[in-house]
Amino acid sequence: MPVVENAPLARALHASIEIDEPVPAEHFKAVAQVIGYVFRLQGKIKAN
Repeated sequence: MPVVENAPLARALHASIEIDEPVPAEHFKAVAQVIGYVFRLQGKIKAN
């Protein structure tokens, strides 16, 4: 299981949402970048 560290994103999400709530729109890009990185590590999508 890959571990991705992004402390500023983790702090922002922790401060702004509860478990099972949707990610706020202002964090979409950062969350998508983390998900994309993990998927590339797992070979689920091709790297650019």
